[in-house]
Amino acid sequence: MRVTRVLLPLALSLVTCVAQADLLYTFDNDAQGFSLNAGGALVHQTESGNGFLQATDLDLSDVLLSLPLGGATVDWSGYAGGTLSFDARILNGTPPDWPGFGVVTLSSASGSLSLDIVPADTDPTPNWKTYSVTLDAATWGASLPSVLANLQSVTINLESGNGPIEVVGVDNVRVTAVPEPGVVAMVLAGVAIVGTAGLRRRQG
Repeated sequence: MRVTRVLLPLALSLVTCVAQADLLYTFDNDAQGFSLNAGGALVHQTESGNGFLQATDLDLSDVLLSLPLGGATVDWSGYAGGTLSFDARILNGTPPDWPGFGVVTLSSASGSLSLDIVPADTDPTPNWKTYSVTLDAATWGASLPSVLANLQSVTINLESGNGPIEVVGVDNVRVTAVPEPGVVAMVLAGVAIVGTAGLRRRQG
């Protein structure tokens, strides 16, 4: 039993290492490479010791928050089946009434996919709420794998009102991966074998 207690956390950490590493942006100290298009101004803020991003609308164009991909093209194939999520909060007290709010767009050289992941009747004022979407073909369409494999940009639309009137907070942007079943099975089988061997040694 002692061997299993030691090996199980190790096995889970190995699964995490083999799979594509999760992305987590908590904005504790800065904007972590996130940016806005010309339609808005992005400022790092701190509230009760918690860092977050404040996006302020400047004109009539949509306010688009861009994730830092770190290159012209990246391969997000390892995130297929995982999730993309973020926390949002309307900071200026005006409930969102613009349909573009919460639209996530994945763009590649072969095309782009967009999905509104914030329900129309959602009112994130004044509390933080988490919005999440699964990165699978059933949700996004059959072209998702090719888009993820050659990803060039990921944006979140923060335009929550008609005109330059909104101020939106964003926090805890996360992209999670799902370990391949074969990898999970292989690691857990190894743990079972070693655990059984340890049990036999104690019984012998």
